[in-house]
Amino acid sequence: MTGIFGMAGRGRRAAAPAAVLALGIAAAAASDARAADARWGDGRWYAGLAVPVMFIDDTESTTTGSQSLGQPPAIAYSSKSTSEYETGFKVAGTVGYELGGGFRVEGELFFARAEVARVTYKGVNAAGNAIPLTVEIPVSGTADQFGAFASAWYDFRTGTDWIPYVGGGLGFIRVDQGELDYDSQQLFRDTVAALGAANPNLPDPEQLPAVPEISTTETVFAYHVGIGTGYRLNDNVILQAGYRFQTAEELEFEGRNAAGSVNVTSGLRIHLLEIGVRYRF
Repeated sequence: MTGIFGMAGRGRRAAAPAAVLALGIAAAAASDARAADARWGDGRWYAGLAVPVMFIDDTESTTTGSQSLGQPPAIAYSSKSTSEYETGFKVAGTVGYELGGGFRVEGELFFARAEVARVTYKGVNAAGNAIPLTVEIPVSGTADQFGAFASAWYDFRTGTDWIPYVGGGLGFIRVDQGELDYDSQQLFRDTVAALGAANPNLPDPEQLPAVPEISTTETVFAYHVGIGTGYRLNDNVILQAGYRFQTAEELEFEGRNAAGSVNVTSGLRIHLLEIGVRYRF
């Protein structure tokens, strides 16, 4: 009597070869993945290119200066300011070496650019007086960055073509604000005008000696950290996408002329959403 018990027996006999076949396919796939991972990070050089979208946090700066009104004494003044940036871009080229075990080291050169929308001054202090003054200065033009990093990255071996990574690096950034166009005299003119409301003996703000133009370039230490994932198209080509946080502190721009001096200190906090490609030789 076959019945349901006989059918179950034949089902078990038919399922056994299928199970063996499935296990064989899984083992072969795992073996291929292990073989691919074994080839990965085997002391090979690579070159890469990335084109991230760049977002710069509003930058907080401190301006301090001492300026003549045309005759002694000079007025000491200071102010906090906020610079706002439009979305920018970055182009980075890399050369790296796979050390093995998922570790790789990399050198990077890059260029980045973003437009500055406006600068707003608040918290003005002049001649020992706190002044409830807000000065918003429109700005046109771009601020550029040139830089280099030495980085270390770790690739997580997943047994698949997906390769998550994490790492970071140290380097330098040269900030160039030479293309910015704004009224560098407005802060001091508005400050003297506000002081003059209580002191009519102060000169006409439009007749003041020129405030010195500040330097337009500065080179500072920087670092970045990042996370992302790569996808292995083949043994040579990897596409990757990720996020990187990059910062540069203690930027300092200075100016001096016969009428006075000015100093501006600030920093940059940058967020990068990047896509790129690596080619292994």
